Amino acid sequence: MSSDGEEQRQDLIDPLLRAHIHQLCSALGGSHASETGQYVLGDEALACLKDLKRWLKGYDEKLNRLDVARCMAECRLVTGDLLEIIACWSEAEIDDKVKAKIVLACVELLVPLTWPFDKDPAKLTLNHHKHMTVLEYAQAAYKNGLLHHQSGAVLKGVVRVCLPSIALSPKERTERDEGIIKLVLYLFRNIALIEHPNPSETDTGEEISRDVTVETFHDQNIFDFLHTVSSGMGDDFNYQDTVVMETLYHLLKGVDIEKLFMTDKVQSAKSISQLETLLNMERDLKTKNARAQSTRHSRFGTTIWVQKSDGRRVTVSGQDVLADKSKGLEKVDNSKRWKKPKYRGGNGGGPTANDFDMTVTLKESSKRVLRNFVELFLDAGFNPLFSHLRKAIERESDRILQNLHPRQFLYLVSWFLCAERMRRKVTPVEPTEDGDLSFGLVAAVLNQETLILLKSRLKEWFDAKQWIDLEAGMQCMVQLLLTVQDMALSSLEEDQEIAENMQNRIFYEEDTLDMILSLLRNYKAQPFGYLDACTELAHVHLRILERYSKQNTYIFVKAKRQKTRRKKATQNDGEEATAINESDEELEAENRRNVRERAFDFIRYESKFLSNACVDTYLKLLAYYKELEYVQIKRALSFLHRVFVKREQETVLFRIDVLDLLNRMVQGKDALTYSHPAFKEVDQFAKYYIKQLVRKLQKTPALYVELLFPKTSRSSFFIQHGHNQNNTVKKLRQPAELDVSPRLSYSEQVGVAVSVLLNENKDDSIDWLKRVVARAVDERLAWENEQTARRMEEVTLEGHKEAQPEPLKAEPIVVIPDTEERMALMSKDPKLMLLLRILGFKGSSLDDNSIVNWEISPSLSAADLRERLALLKKHTDEPPIYEDGKTAEDFLRRKIKPRSDCSEPSDEDGENDGDDDETEKEAIGGEPKFGPNVLKAPKPKKSKKSLRHRQRDDKKDPETLREGQEESERKLEARRKKQEEKMASIRSEIYIRDSDDEENEERDRIFFERER
Repeated sequence: MSSDGEEQRQDLIDPLLRAHIHQLCSALGGSHASETGQYVLGDEALACLKDLKRWLKGYDEKLNRLDVARCMAECRLVTGDLLEIIACWSEAEIDDKVKAKIVLACVELLVPLTWPFDKDPAKLTLNHHKHMTVLEYAQAAYKNGLLHHQSGAVLKGVVRVCLPSIALSPKERTERDEGIIKLVLYLFRNIALIEHPNPSETDTGEEISRDVTVETFHDQNIFDFLHTVSSGMGDDFNYQDTVVMETLYHLLKGVDIEKLFMTDKVQSAKSISQLETLLNMERDLKTKNARAQSTRHSRFGTTIWVQKSDGRRVTVSGQDVLADKSKGLEKVDNSKRWKKPKYRGGNGGGPTANDFDMTVTLKESSKRVLRNFVELFLDAGFNPLFSHLRKAIERESDRILQNLHPRQFLYLVSWFLCAERMRRKVTPVEPTEDGDLSFGLVAAVLNQETLILLKSRLKEWFDAKQWIDLEAGMQCMVQLLLTVQDMALSSLEEDQEIAENMQNRIFYEEDTLDMILSLLRNYKAQPFGYLDACTELAHVHLRILERYSKQNTYIFVKAKRQKTRRKKATQNDGEEATAINESDEELEAENRRNVRERAFDFIRYESKFLSNACVDTYLKLLAYYKELEYVQIKRALSFLHRVFVKREQETVLFRIDVLDLLNRMVQGKDALTYSHPAFKEVDQFAKYYIKQLVRKLQKTPALYVELLFPKTSRSSFFIQHGHNQNNTVKKLRQPAELDVSPRLSYSEQVGVAVSVLLNENKDDSIDWLKRVVARAVDERLAWENEQTARRMEEVTLEGHKEAQPEPLKAEPIVVIPDTEERMALMSKDPKLMLLLRILGFKGSSLDDNSIVNWEISPSLSAADLRERLALLKKHTDEPPIYEDGKTAEDFLRRKIKPRSDCSEPSDEDGENDGDDDETEKEAIGGEPKFGPNVLKAPKPKKSKKSLRHRQRDDKKDPETLREGQEESERKLEARRKKQEEKMASIRSEIYIRDSDDEENEERDRIFFERER
């Protein structure tokens, strides 16, 4: 049997390849009997190491195989040779360049041999499946050897390799020096990353656990090395930021920050409290189970059948089902086995990709060591490292992996912000005059640039449905809000100013407020970590925003409304109206200008969270009540209390699923025990809920049916108040009133108004106005002639030639528009209304919602109207030309009307007529005005697709849609290939090239032929 297994193992690898690798490993060196077992190098040790590196690089990496690595694992190259060579290099021999080169060659082999495997199914081959499991166990053995070597100085020897390169100034370092430093950091990253592939009862993997890794890094001064590199990032180091971040990520992920910073006294008290809680829960369970415990009369077997509602029969065994039919059905349900569904979420890695949600338990000694390192890192290394990383991510540097590094960056930001808050909470200290104990230790992430990066990544990951990355971003946003809250309560004035500034920046963007609402509302079937993160983000966001709105009387937010293409209809000989096509660049330019500031109403914003979708998300969280902690249950109850009690939206929660969930939590078979910390609060809310429900059912019997269905806002309002909601009609805002510079003459004012309309291609409005004025001239002239004739007739009849007639009083001439569109322009177009006022027309409206009616003033005679008609024709035929490159719009200005209440809130959801805001912006001819203390907002990004394109996509035929899908797939494939090339370039940097190791295909061909 063993011979068959040996033959099968031999068939996995080419025998000639195995022979070459074994020969090189044997010639590398070994133990010598005369030296009491001390390792002795071979005569050509350096050449053998270079040949092994060439085989590993030229065979495994170029052919995408693992054969050479498998042969090296079988030869015990790492534990039997490489570690011994590094351990033999003492500190006294640090100046020995030959041994330094040999140790460097060993490190060059260690890094690729401990490199994590890419388990992307699209890249795996049959060769990977043959060797990957064996090599994972081999990597665990490598890590065990590195951490537990008998010399206890292997990692120190690795650090000594890069000390000569670190001693050089950044300007004096070559590319090889930078590569050596990064090589050493990659090895430490790999050590922190490697875990036991399959822990079991006999092989638990404790020898390579997080505790051992932390203590070994501390004993061999690796933490000091990481602290040196991170604190000098940007000044002394420029290319090692991502490697340091990955190392910190794999050392800190899953570590409970509260327990890490907990003092011994508090930890002891909490352990005792947890033990008491567990004992009370055990006692309650025993009491509950004792009710259904079997007696001496129920020792005999019983088998019965239970008939279901559909007529089918189910066989159940046991006497406990004799008491009630529901007991039998419940036993049938408990006997069912749940088949875990396959993960179909984003990120492509399944639930295991979210490794930062798993909690890691550390020993007390490891906690003290890790806590000291975290405190030192926060004091000196946090700001330089994370400031450098943020800039690299923003400019999308080549060393940034977009599918990995932004997620790790945001997770570490949230971790260290929480650590800083916990450190201040556990060990409160008084601030010094220099402000060393202020929140300036984490100031690198408390700025506008980090907010922009965070919001852009959240939006990108949400659109791409990358839930794992999105969870890390939401955790970062939560810790950022909590840190800002603590800074607002700080005794330092500088911290308070930064907190106020950060709150203004966070709550000023309406997109940020809507994004948090969307994250909560659009939860469907994402992982539990996403559910926990989105509910926590909404909870913290609402709480801080509510407090901020109470502290500030007036809050303004920046609202952006995408401006749709306006269509102008023209009728030429009965033809249909045609639309004016605007270019995408013009539309985007208008969208950038279409920004306005409006008053913020917290009550109205909070009402958006009181929807069925948001309630469903919190109910899904509360459905895990048996596994939830007290803080999570309290978070869900706080939201339900906000909906049911604080905002009195009772009918939203009058649902049968809510009633069933509360009943199961309080009185069900798997109910919370009486000793549970959250039982009292859940019980109080359930009692109040039942009380209000019974009262409402007695008052509104129709609610018995409504309990079975989710309710809309209209039906909820009707059940709550007993009548339909009155839809109030919003008053239309009058357009901005324009004026012309008073320094111009009357003729020049008419020319300015006419030129403005001509510049906007509104010739038809001017032609219509000419016709109106011409008819008015004829009508007014006829009236004047009639009045003159009547006056002369009266004078002749009375015989009083010297009598003076009474002054003539003409009737106003009503301006009648020719089309409905013209009627709308006369009420909303400020340019046309300006020309009408200049010509002497008067406008009036019956109420705020009616259109403006225009009429020609009675004071204008026929001669005055004839003069105005002549001016219209003159400036239409020959538009005025202005000096110094000015246009007619430069002579316009808006009439500023005094407001009775400057804090009058505007429409929050942007439901008012879009043309009002457009005309106001066009009137002032520039950007909207903002408050004096409002921070400068970032430039909005260009929209990826205009409204016209989206409308055009909806009308495409299937063939066009198929071509678009193929184009998207090609772009995705190109992006994937670019990511692979970037990863390959990172892998290639783990080899340090000497002058004689440059790429030479002819020399490699000769080498492999000679080896063959």
